[in-house]
Amino acid sequence: MTSLFKKVALLMTIVLLGAVVAGCISQKEQTPTPTETETKAEVVEVVVYGQWGGSEGEAFMKALQEYDNAHPEVKIKYVQQSKLRDAVLSELAAGSPNFDIAILPWPALIKELGQKGQLEDLTPIVNKYSGQIMQNLLDPVNLNGVYYGIPIKAWAKPGIWYNVHVFKDNNLEPPKTLDELKQVCDVLKAKGIQPMASGAADKWPLSDVFEAVLLKVGGPELHQKLMKHEVAWTDPQVVEAFKVLSDLLKQGCYGDPKVAIGEKWEAQVARLGNGEVAMYFMGNWMNLMLQSQGFKPGDDYNLIPFPTIKEGVKPAIVAGGDWVIVPKGAPHKDAALKLAEWLAGPEYQEIMVRQKGYLAPNLKVPKEAYDPVDGKIVYEIMANSVVVPDLDDNVPSGFQPVIWDKLFELWANPDNYQQIAEELEKAAKDYYSS
Repeated sequence: MTSLFKKVALLMTIVLLGAVVAGCISQKEQTPTPTETETKAEVVEVVVYGQWGGSEGEAFMKALQEYDNAHPEVKIKYVQQSKLRDAVLSELAAGSPNFDIAILPWPALIKELGQKGQLEDLTPIVNKYSGQIMQNLLDPVNLNGVYYGIPIKAWAKPGIWYNVHVFKDNNLEPPKTLDELKQVCDVLKAKGIQPMASGAADKWPLSDVFEAVLLKVGGPELHQKLMKHEVAWTDPQVVEAFKVLSDLLKQGCYGDPKVAIGEKWEAQVARLGNGEVAMYFMGNWMNLMLQSQGFKPGDDYNLIPFPTIKEGVKPAIVAGGDWVIVPKGAPHKDAALKLAEWLAGPEYQEIMVRQKGYLAPNLKVPKEAYDPVDGKIVYEIMANSVVVPDLDDNVPSGFQPVIWDKLFELWANPDNYQQIAEELEKAAKDYYSS
């Protein structure tokens, strides 16, 4: 009996042990390992808001992929916002932003948001790159010693891009003066070619053209004073700038006004390259956009400064940047700050520079990384000009869209330039006093 009992007990022990082992194996197969669980938990999606689209957006996405590859714990989602200002302001006002980083071209707005306590202090990142970042792009986002934005792109609005074939085929030289510009417009109109594009439907390109004319009328001093509202929008020199544009519009230099106000700015790039339009005042990013569509610099298109309007006026151009911000309450603050640090550095910016149409605020980006148009023609114009900040980007933020709307009215009704100047002055008084 004793021997039989021992055998039964041993058999039961083996059966029970087998069940336990089988259960452990089953549990192991069904339950992820700690390593797998931890890896899934650590991967965060960093959402970036911006307004770069087309070839600019594609270039940015390529750069972000480099960061993704080097940081498997992060996945970046870029969201192009056609109404970037509205999206950022509404989400910050709600106190629960859906983005971790936004790329804004409006330093005045960045300072306002920083003053309201809605942005993270990015001074530690600025300090890390001490002496490397263009100071003239850091100063506009500095509030009482705190940097609420970091420039990751510099840009310039150096002049007029023109179709080389159109000018050669019609025996024309690129205009150097306002009178020559008007003569070129007449020749092109007679040939059935639209002399200049404006991108008026998007409104903001009109402020660039206005500033180019303003600088040629009154130089950088007038530009700076108007930006600070130290002179009125009804100042004689400012009104003169409006009249110059009014005359060009009435002459037909921008084509039929009814058609011109419907022009989307990006669509004009291909029209310029194809010779449907001969000239287009736009920023240095045109170089990338034209090359991405197969047009060759020097052979198909080139660049000249905006023609002289008054002799003796200091040459000046508008230049500025795009800044990253990190909102208070960012869903993934730590990951956002690490990405912001990378965007501010030379590695990211060299990737962008080599894709053309991009100027790096970080001075550690090697000069040989630049395309000849960006590195020679644009920089040469900048070197021979006084560089001023973008006027409409540096006025009180609510006043900027007012400027855009009034310039759109000018394009629609060029005879109304005096009244438009008066209405802008009235609005300016309200915004600057508040």
